[in-house]
Amino acid sequence: ALLRENSLFGVLSLLTDHRSDRFYHAIAFTRVEMVTAPAASVRAAIEADTTVGLRLLQGLSSRILQTETMIETLTHRDMSSRLVSFLLVLCRDFGVPDE
Repeated sequence: ALLRENSLFGVLSLLTDHRSDRFYHAIAFTRVEMVTAPAASVRAAIEADTTVGLRLLQGLSSRILQTETMIETLTHRDMSSRLVSFLLVLCRDFGVPDE
């Protein structure tokens, strides 16, 4: 996944009792600040403040939408169409307007 500021990653098992056997790593193309939080702390924060849960839901929903868009982009098209679609997604999500 390509992530923006304030994005979440590595949260597949955060709110379930299922432990994930996935290993996550990240490569930053710009300077970043990363914050980690144990699942118990996140659950406690959600219970204490519903806006935390809403923000988490928004972040996860954004990731699902990004995944669905990538699946749609990469299926049922020839290579050149997939490349054009992928570049358009990158422009939309990460592009900076310029003259």
